[in-house]
Amino acid sequence: MGMLLVIPSCTEPFEFNAEEFENVLIIEAGITDEMKTQEVFLSRSFVADEEVVQERGATVSISDDVGVAYQFQEAEPGLYRSTIDFGAVEGREYRLQVSTADGASYSSTVVTLPSKAEIQELRAVRTTNERGIDGVAILINSIGQDDGAGFYRYEYEETYRIQSALVGFERLVVVSEDPPTLELVWNDRNERFCYNGQTSNTISITDTEGFSENKVSDFQVRFIDRRDRIVASRYSILVKQFKQSREAHVFYETLQEFSGIESVFTQTQPGFINGNISSDNDPKDRVLGFFEATAVTSKRIFFDFNDIFTEEDPATLISECEETRSIRLFDPGLFALITSGNWRFLSTDPLDETQTTYLLVKTRCVDCTVFGTNVRPDFWED
Repeated sequence: MGMLLVIPSCTEPFEFNAEEFENVLIIEAGITDEMKTQEVFLSRSFVADEEVVQERGATVSISDDVGVAYQFQEAEPGLYRSTIDFGAVEGREYRLQVSTADGASYSSTVVTLPSKAEIQELRAVRTTNERGIDGVAILINSIGQDDGAGFYRYEYEETYRIQSALVGFERLVVVSEDPPTLELVWNDRNERFCYNGQTSNTISITDTEGFSENKVSDFQVRFIDRRDRIVASRYSILVKQFKQSREAHVFYETLQEFSGIESVFTQTQPGFINGNISSDNDPKDRVLGFFEATAVTSKRIFFDFNDIFTEEDPATLISECEETRSIRLFDPGLFALITSGNWRFLSTDPLDETQTTYLLVKTRCVDCTVFGTNVRPDFWED
């Protein structure tokens, strides 16, 4: 009988025989040189259609070679946070230890912090991808502090501004439901500009092995289709560069090859991936994971649609907002449309001198909070 094994955070399950299924512990652990609360994630492989099984009640610690031990507490199911802020230090050796509630114990090999690599430039360039799609590429240039080969992994956080296609200066509000009564009031709510964002969910790695310099040149971290609405107004991306060890690079490269680059711990058969964490009790007890120490640098850029695509109009909701409904003030259907939340008042009909015929548009055309928050991020620059 075939079943599907699903590993948390993953997208593509693989098929296997039920008798081969193992309850594999998955450890996502890494510390950086940033002074912050460090995190470790513990979970279990699970069968498709079941909920993710987070590993609860474990004891987690990271110790260094001078006798300092950093303890972790379970902040929420499967998520363990260090009890104090700390950052990895170059020259120190670190080891992860995990003991599960059922008495099993796991340890990593010793890891050290690589030297830092500075980001020299992060830029947005118009380009056409391998599928012939016109868009914008986010390119990074960086240089390592050492002369040897460098191994790099990238993550990003993108934030974008959403601009309503139309402006509703007034709105109809419910005064009474019985009898159904609406009143036209001034709209003092910010519905013109909103913000949303997302973080990367792919493995993005590169290296400088075989090159004369430890230098990353125009590595593409992100490509965005010109028609994607996230770049229709103003866009920002924060790219984090992780300088990692050769062993960590090989681990992530293997994940990438096996499983379609959709997440850090992607769908693949655990036995085929050699991490640096193993069981202290039973060598046959398989575990999927890698413990690493990374040196982090980051850089943020902003750009408007017209900074990249100067001769074209941005992709907006205007075409979708050409649909309007013209309805009389005393039409009983008006109350139903407004209270549905799907339609909003735009203006009175200019052809109606009595000003009692209203033009309605879809809510998403005048209220950007349908797509995001109207709270401006602290870091945002206009």
